[in-house]
Amino acid sequence: MKLPPELVEVLVLSFMNLGTVLAGFMVGRYADQAQKIVVGAFASGVGGIMFAGLLRALGLVEVHARLIAGVFIVSFLLGFVWTWIGYITRKRA
Repeated sequence: MKLPPELVEVLVLSFMNLGTVLAGFMVGRYADQAQKIVVGAFASGVGGIMFAGLLRALGLVEVHARLIAGVFIVSFLLGFVWTWIGYITRKRA
């Protein structure tokens, strides 16, 4: 089964996105309640599209504007995982 090129581009931009990883992990480290994992996932999605936009503005990648929504969704899902990892590895007070 061959994936469409747009889907491959969204997945690559989301999985190799430093903004998603940093935003999710750092919010998870400072979260004091498990419910804030969802907030961290949203912050990761926003961080992911900001990082993808920065790469596009610098001319490092050629991203179509219509793919940004897909990058947000995949970054949100990955951010959920990274926020949870940050939450379970945080220092207990």
